[in-house]
This record gives sequence, structure tokens and C-alpha cells, in this order.
Amino acid sequence: MLREIEHKSFDICVAHEASKPVYNKHTPEVAPQPRSVRPLPDYKRMPFTTFTVDAFKYGIVEFCTARITANCVVQKLGVSHELVHALPMNTRCNVHGVHVTFIDANHCPGAVIIVFEVPSEQGLVRIVHTGDFRASREHVEQILRIVAIDTQKAVLPEHVLSAQATPCVSPTIDYVYLDTTYLQPSYVFPPQTDVVRAVASFCTKVNTDASFLPNFGHKPNPRISPITRWFPSRNPQSVRKRRVLFVVGSYTIGKERLFIEIAQHLGARIYVSPAKRRMLECLGSSQLVQMLAPDMSAQVHVVEMSKVNMKGMAEHLASAQKCGGFSSVVAFSPTGWAHSGMHYGARPEPRGPDPLDPGLADPESHAGFERTVQLLAQAACMHGDSTFTIDNLKPRGSSSTVTIFPVPYSEHSSFAELARFVCSLKATHIIPTVFSSPAINDTAARWLRHWQTINIHFERWARAADANIPPTHHPTLGLRDCKNIV
Repeated sequence: MLREIEHKSFDICVAHEASKPVYNKHTPEVAPQPRSVRPLPDYKRMPFTTFTVDAFKYGIVEFCTARITANCVVQKLGVSHELVHALPMNTRCNVHGVHVTFIDANHCPGAVIIVFEVPSEQGLVRIVHTGDFRASREHVEQILRIVAIDTQKAVLPEHVLSAQATPCVSPTIDYVYLDTTYLQPSYVFPPQTDVVRAVASFCTKVNTDASFLPNFGHKPNPRISPITRWFPSRNPQSVRKRRVLFVVGSYTIGKERLFIEIAQHLGARIYVSPAKRRMLECLGSSQLVQMLAPDMSAQVHVVEMSKVNMKGMAEHLASAQKCGGFSSVVAFSPTGWAHSGMHYGARPEPRGPDPLDPGLADPESHAGFERTVQLLAQAACMHGDSTFTIDNLKPRGSSSTVTIFPVPYSEHSSFAELARFVCSLKATHIIPTVFSSPAINDTAARWLRHWQTINIHFERWARAADANIPPTHHPTLGLRDCKNIV
């Protein structure tokens, strides 16, 4: 039986618009004056429904969301409990006659990909809204499992998370609302697990070997080292007593995997601000709460991302020295923007016309399809998937007491991951949800049209084949079966 939400509730981060915000009993008696409500952009409204998605700032005051996000909305925004409806994960729910399923978005805690199945006069309309997400093959498989199950039947976690093979024949997704934060070929991120493992191992080495950090990334001068190695340390006791503070930049929520892994490797506790602690308590993890320390003596600290700079870390170290006895600080700025510049993933800027410009091909022609394949293969060669090790860590700034490392730990999809996700779903319409300059927006739109071209050609191959099976492998893209790019 389908899980049903009572008729009173409106939907998915969403519902009716209000002229003023709603405050709960924890809100100060003198509430701030509400700002004027901006017009709601069309891409926030889901077609064939009364729903909006991610419309907090537009006066939407009644929500259906994941449990973690529900807790955060009440805690951070002061929204009344009565207006927030938490839906279970990986379970098809009936909300106002629309089938709604949440799956984990591999972003920050509480972030979900939403699968809508909307009955209409034209038939069943299928909509996928990714929200902010880090795309993976598991996402494609879970979406295809959901839409392959008749809407009269229940979808439960054991169906969505099943290890069974993905259906070979899947329905078309009518609309995909896509997180296009990094939709440029130059954006390449290593797997999160590689980054987390490398940073945690690096912290362990720094913590156990006093000489590791000063010598990290530097080759010894052969003319000097034979002499200096004979010099005794001026104060060998100071090296053994040295205590390093490790700091991780974060936003209101996010980057939890990184600072938890560092703390576990060090056998240390984590210090956060009182406001951050309240947010982490919303995640519902008793294990994480037990790792939080009451004061700054903890060896791992989490701070606002904007404070991860030389001045900010020097001031933070001075504050922590009073109760922690720290002699230096090693800080990490984990963000997808760390891919560029002199740091990890740097690529020379192209001169003249960009050879990866999708505007050079007509997506409707067969030559356009071949050009699309060529473009994606070229992008994969120039900016393809990479691994990440300790050797890839390069300091952005350093002094005798402060060292800062940018880390390409992204909770958004890279260009290659977006290409795989889109090309793995048969989507009729793809709508970007992140916008920048007109030139970048236009290039992104052309890439999306080209990716759709790949699916169109696969469908033509499938219809032409006697067994209704398209070619199983493309030597350039590495395509397997009719949908998945691996």
C-alpha cells in the first residue's frame, strides 16, 4: 500500500506562498520585518503539479522534505513544526495525488533527489529534480528502479536499494531538473573517498612526525643536507611536545565526512561553535554527537569556510592555544573550486577558440552526434577522472605556525559525472537550476542538448535492431548496455 500524506500538507519544500514568514515559539518576540517576496522563477515550479522545489527564500512556508532537512528548517529558520512534513527516504509517497520518492543525493546530510510521478490527461509524467547532488551510477540505477515499478504498487527501501540489476527497458523521464554548478569540461574532481582518505592520512603523518610538515613537498638540497644533518636540534624536547591543531572549513551544513574521518584517524574529538553543534544535532547521529567536544582543547576544529585564511587561522590558533596548548595549525578548505589555479587539477587556459566548445557541432545531425562523442572523449582525456593522494596536496599559504591546504572535496557533480548522469537517463527535457553569465549559460545549454543527442541515437539503434538491443559498447565513451556510461 502506498504511503499517503494527509490532504492538508503541501509539498516538497513547498506549497502555498505567504505574505509573511511563520515564527515558532523559539523565535524572539520581536521578529524581524519580512523582506519583500521576490517573484518565483519558473524552474522552481514543477510542471503538472502545484509543487515548488527549493523555494525557501520566495515565501514558501509549508514543506515536505527529508527528516534531516525538516530538523534543520525548524532549528535554523524557526519554521513551526506544524508546517514541516518529513517524508521517509526511498519510499514512494502519495502527496496530493502525486507519487513522490526521495533518494539520497550524495551531497550534504538531508539533501535528496526527488522523483515525481504525476498522473495527467496525457498520461504519467515523470520528473526528476536532482537538487544539489554528486552524481553516481547508483543514482541512475535507483531512479530507473523506481520508475519501472507500476505506480499502483509500493516502492520501499528494499526495492530502491536492491542489488538486483537495473531494468534493461525503462520509461522516459519527461523532465530532469539538473544541478549544473560545474557544467564546464575544466571542472574535474577526484572521488570523495580518495580525498577523504588522503587528507586523513596526511593529518596522521603530521601528528606523529614533527618533521613531516616542514619537509612536505620540498626536495632536500644535496649541497646543504650532508652538512645540516650533522647539526643537533637546538631544542629536541620542543619537537616532542609540539601539538598540531587541525581545522576544516565548512558551511552551515556539509563536509561532515571529511572532518569525521580526520578525527577518527587521530582518535580525537571535534570542536564546533554552539550554532554548528545545534545543526549537527539535527542530523540524528548519536555517534557524531559523542565526538563533539565542549571546548577548544579538541584537536579537530570546524570553522566557517570564510575564516580559512592566513589571518583567520592565526587568530583562531591564538584562541585555541589558551586551552589546547597548540603550537601550530593545519587547515583545509574543502571545495570544488580548489580544482583550479596552481592547485590540484590545474590546466592551462586554452588560447583562441575552445576545442571543446559544443557550439561547433549540430546536435541534430549524424555528424553532430559523432562530434558530440568526440567532444566528450576529448574532455575525458583532457579533464577526466583522477585519483587523489597525499602528493596532490599543495599549500595555498604557510607561515611558521599556519599552513592552509585547498582540497578538491566537492559535494557537487563534476562535468564528467553530469555527462554520465544525463546520458544514462532517457530525458525529454533537461532544465538547468544553476545560472551564471549569459555566455556560460549558453554553453551549458548546448552541452545539455548534445548529451540528449546521444540518447536519441541510442534509441534509433535500438529500434533498428531485431532484438531491440543497441550496441553494447562504444570504444570512445565506454558505454555499457543502452543507458549507462561508466
